[in-house]
Amino acid sequence: MEKKKKKFKKATLLVIPLLIIYYISSFYFANSVYFYNSSKSIMNYIVYGTIILSGLFVVLFTFFAIKAIKKNKISTYVCFFILIILFLSAQLFISFNLNKVSNSLKKVTSSHSTYSGSLIVMKNSKITSINDLEDEEIGIISDRNNIEAYQIALEIVEENDIDKENLVYYDTFDEMLNDLYDEKITGAFVSSSYATLFATNDNFNDINEKVKVLSKKEKKVKKQTNSSKTLTEPFSVLLMGVDSEKESLASSSSLNGDSLMLITFNPNTMNATILSIPRDTYVPIACYKNKAKNKINAAAYGGAECMIETIEDLTEIEIDYWVKINFKGVVKLVDALGGIEVDVPYSFCEQDSNRKFGNNTIYIDKGKQVLNGEQTLAFARNRHPWPQYCGKKYSNYTSNDFIRGQNQQQIVNAMLNELKSINSLSEIYDILDVVGNSIDTNIDKETMITGFDTFKNMLLKSKNINNEDFVGTQRLYLSGYDKMMNGIYYYMYYKQSLEEIVEAMEINLEIKKPEMDKEFSFSINNPFENKQIGKGTYKY
Repeated sequence: MEKKKKKFKKATLLVIPLLIIYYISSFYFANSVYFYNSSKSIMNYIVYGTIILSGLFVVLFTFFAIKAIKKNKISTYVCFFILIILFLSAQLFISFNLNKVSNSLKKVTSSHSTYSGSLIVMKNSKITSINDLEDEEIGIISDRNNIEAYQIALEIVEENDIDKENLVYYDTFDEMLNDLYDEKITGAFVSSSYATLFATNDNFNDINEKVKVLSKKEKKVKKQTNSSKTLTEPFSVLLMGVDSEKESLASSSSLNGDSLMLITFNPNTMNATILSIPRDTYVPIACYKNKAKNKINAAAYGGAECMIETIEDLTEIEIDYWVKINFKGVVKLVDALGGIEVDVPYSFCEQDSNRKFGNNTIYIDKGKQVLNGEQTLAFARNRHPWPQYCGKKYSNYTSNDFIRGQNQQQIVNAMLNELKSINSLSEIYDILDVVGNSIDTNIDKETMITGFDTFKNMLLKSKNINNEDFVGTQRLYLSGYDKMMNGIYYYMYYKQSLEEIVEAMEINLEIKKPEMDKEFSFSINNPFENKQIGKGTYKY
């Protein structure tokens, strides 16, 4: 009897440590679950219900432990140990996976954006430090809302005791950089991503070789969204392709405006409209003085906010959300999806994601095929032939920004179709984990969580779709004509074409009801004809 009591005493000593471990595990579990609370979703009830249930189990195991100690029977101890170890293992397993998911989600739904501004001078300048700029004129953008070239610029001025009397204010970057190149000013404040930001500007695409950085400063700014919509109702999103040398978007929130797509999506009808906006489109720039006109990609110099406001002014469509994706992120995203199927309209070759030819050249033949990440990026980037690198077979075609825009629309559509093969939300999070550093968005965590319900319904509805498309897409086309002004090429759009496009988007957003003679088929069971709205002959 003495030995049995000693064994039971040892068992009693194990109960309390196990109970304490279970308390800690339950707190960890509750904290992991709480991340998914959302006032916009039914998930909120599930989250709090789960936490309350977890608390009840803590109480039950506490009573069970007290009862086991009082009874001091081996059978009671064994039952307690088995149950608490099973529950403890289950809690830790679920908590681990929930945290894995939340970490992936945090990468994409960060509440802050990082901006970076730099003070630059010409490389051939004798200026080697900020101290050498005394009595020298420095260019700064006059737009007070420009975080990198105005707000951060003034912080650098304050920190380095630069005389504000030496600051020369400019309404546009073109004017400021022209003066810098012509040595009318000695320095200029720009985004730290100036190399990619001005890569498509014919006047300053060599800026990376021409200038040097004297000072650089980063600043985190809370992301803003004016939308109260959830992803369970029709919404619009601006997709901005960012072509940068680095994979991560964390170091700067600038974009080069090289690829712009305005997308509307209706989760009720599973229909999307996609408009690619040519980068040379001549429009009023929202952040320019008096909204002076320029190529739309010039709005990128003022940041995402300037680009969004410019496109909203152009289309009169309120942009609910924006998503920026690094072109290198496209490679990772497509590979994570296992490739995408597209119909390549012509054989071509292109640089790889590091912009290298030679042994790295990407060759793609005409026809329907599955492309991997590198091939998809080449298809998205291709704009003109490279006979010097590719040979006749892969250079015998005509392409431009419009064809590239259509290629990019086809890629987006193919990606949407690939989502049909995803079987669980954990796969979505795995994808987010892979591309998290390459994507930035103002869609917050709560809104993203509500989107999971939409995605689940989309998967269920997709089983009833008779055609191969997961989501019905209307690929829009902004018609216009070419025009040279002061030796610079611009694309002048037809207002009639834009009116048709806007009408299609408003119908999809359920802002406007379709007229009988222009009615689209939004029924999930009745696929519509995928025609090009906005493409045609117009008078104005």
